[in-house]
Amino acid sequence: MTTTVEAKDTTNESAKEPFRVAVFADFVCPYSFLAVEQIDRIARDYGVTPMWRPHWLHPDTPPEGCPRDSSADALAKAERRNAWMKEMAPDQFARIQQYPEKRQYSFRAFEALEFASDYGLDFPYKTAIYDVMWTEGGDIGDIDTLLKAAERVGLDADELETALAEGQYTERALEACNQARRIGITSTPTIFLGRTRINGWHYYEVLQSVLEKQGVRPLEAVLQS
Repeated sequence: MTTTVEAKDTTNESAKEPFRVAVFADFVCPYSFLAVEQIDRIARDYGVTPMWRPHWLHPDTPPEGCPRDSSADALAKAERRNAWMKEMAPDQFARIQQYPEKRQYSFRAFEALEFASDYGLDFPYKTAIYDVMWTEGGDIGDIDTLLKAAERVGLDADELETALAEGQYTERALEACNQARRIGITSTPTIFLGRTRINGWHYYEVLQSVLEKQGVRPLEAVLQS
């Protein structure tokens, strides 16, 4: 269902250079939600600092969101997707309170992620956004949802609210989305582990193998050596 290919724009040839992990994803993508736990675990187990970058799947979605396709074909596709997720990632799938009733507007969350980046909290903040949306039924097109997630990771919600209202991070978020297109991101999640690009969701063991083939050792093993 997914493929792994070699990327040309990442490398870990120098020991002085931190091993680079980057994830391109959209908060509204259920497969990206499944990947959150894996990438958080990689950060813990291998002592790396992943970057979570936006790939805007539905730029045509208005700020208030829009109805989902309710055709028979769309419903059948959703049923197959849910069955696949339940089989492949049962623990994460069980955390989903309900699939969002409408397609949500994700760009405002990308802006908020840029705000969090300025405070070094973008990585935990992205997890908080996914949790509020997928496990609590929040609407990430609603500023209050983003503020709720911000408070959980220690960001100043009032400052974030002002930044969003004034569009302070609009240009940066838009450039981040454009960057994803320029480097050929077409699906979410797309994960870069050093020299390797992984399209789509894969078992954690696959990610471990990719890391360790490039000489990245678990943090516990490094500390014991």
